[in-house]
Amino acid sequence: MEARIGTRKAFAVAPLFILLFFFNTCGLPQGISLALLLLPVWIYLLHIRGRLSYVALLLTPMTVFAAVHLLNGADPFYYLLSAAMLLGTGVFAIAAWPALSDPALDYESLFRKIIRINAVLALLSLPFLFVPALKESVWYVMSMSEGVRVIPRLKLFTYEASHYSYLIAPLFIFVAAAVLFRTRRMRDAPLLLLLTGIPLLLSLSFGVLGALLLSALLTVLIRFRTVFYNGKRITVLIAALVLLGIAAYLLLRVFPDNLLTQRLVNIMSGKDTSARGRTYESFILAEKIISGKSQLWGIGPGQLKLEGRNIIIQYYSYSRIPDSVRIPNACAETLVCFGYIGLCIRLAAQLILFITTRVYKSPFRLWLFLFLFIFQFTGSFITNVTEYVYWMIAFAAAPFAARSVSLKSPARLGN
Repeated sequence: MEARIGTRKAFAVAPLFILLFFFNTCGLPQGISLALLLLPVWIYLLHIRGRLSYVALLLTPMTVFAAVHLLNGADPFYYLLSAAMLLGTGVFAIAAWPALSDPALDYESLFRKIIRINAVLALLSLPFLFVPALKESVWYVMSMSEGVRVIPRLKLFTYEASHYSYLIAPLFIFVAAAVLFRTRRMRDAPLLLLLTGIPLLLSLSFGVLGALLLSALLTVLIRFRTVFYNGKRITVLIAALVLLGIAAYLLLRVFPDNLLTQRLVNIMSGKDTSARGRTYESFILAEKIISGKSQLWGIGPGQLKLEGRNIIIQYYSYSRIPDSVRIPNACAETLVCFGYIGLCIRLAAQLILFITTRVYKSPFRLWLFLFLFIFQFTGSFITNVTEYVYWMIAFAAAPFAARSVSLKSPARLGN
């Protein structure tokens, strides 16, 4: 009976998960999401489940930080507004955790649904390229880098192409992990890889693709024996490396003016303002901003527009001053809001949960964790509900419980 109830609960999660996956930020300002607007629903769920006391785990450190920030002169209105958004994100995470960690939740079935829906939506977005009035509703049309021609990048219903790419990257990881690490039998894995890989390429987010590649290499190195358990697979590896080498040569020598080469050259030479702004410049600006108040505690949520606006504008010497400024990097934004104490808490919590939930036992969860850990230094923001959902999936051990099998068998090794 309990198993059937758990299955029904898990099944009920799917429609809400799919809704939030595709429309969580549709038509909403940066930082606002459907998950935050549904805060009363999450509070009600916590109340009927007797879990409202868990909110105290958030309120206690937030109260300590608030006392320090307000004593340091933080603007109360903007502070409370941003702190409420952070609290709402935390409440959503607490409410979602039981469902996302439920052993009865079939992630493979859920991800398959999302992959197919996403593929259909990506296909339907192609005609929009030829309708100027609708084009920018699902395509991101802005220059990626200096000297690189403007080409449309798929974003569907998110803020921009990089957010969309970040959204679907874990789906690609799930399917690729099944192929590389034999975590589950998926006969249609090649098709699913195409259905996730093509939209990833259409989004052309170098930050996400770079984090995806680096996390993949680290995961393969850590789980090398699982991937290359016989000579046939090693031969495939060598063949893949040769093909990559040939492709790299063609791009660099035969077609040097291609988009990929131009962007990489700009990144390596420091001409790519987007790459700079999302990586080391975010930390340079964060350090400049907090040095005027408190490096340990930061300036507080909502204070960037007051304390950091002039610093950012002067740093970039904008010819056209933007209406709003932000730090497009989750770790750097944490540093601005909560200082080095907050950044240490963020990273320590991730590493502690990595150990206590034994993320390293599962190739999929390990790859997902490494991807999220790397990307937080190159993008995202601290109220990104999607990021917290993916962190919870990485820490959810029960739905991906390992099964011991022989390495010579293509059976399940655990997910």
